[in-house]
Amino acid sequence: MAAKKWDVSEKRALFLASKTGTVTANLHTWITIHGNVCLALRHPQNRGPSRALAIEFVKGLGRALVSWGALTEEELKECEKLEIEEGSIDREGV
Repeated sequence: MAAKKWDVSEKRALFLASKTGTVTANLHTWITIHGNVCLALRHPQNRGPSRALAIEFVKGLGRALVSWGALTEEELKECEKLEIEEGSIDREGV
């Protein structure tokens, strides 16, 4: 069965890009989400335009985890190295 193609009009895309939201979770959950997004970025089919948004999100979440004291700078660098950079086609962009 073929995957459904999502066609988004430019107007709808601009609307979606202009909206923000807030999600509340404990630090354990945020660390788990960070790790899972990093892992998803390693998937060979994760190469579309949304990849840049996921990288931006996971980098921001990583910085937040450091500022909240959930991770050290060294731990964050190790996470990014192991879960994003290894095997990635855009290592320099991470």
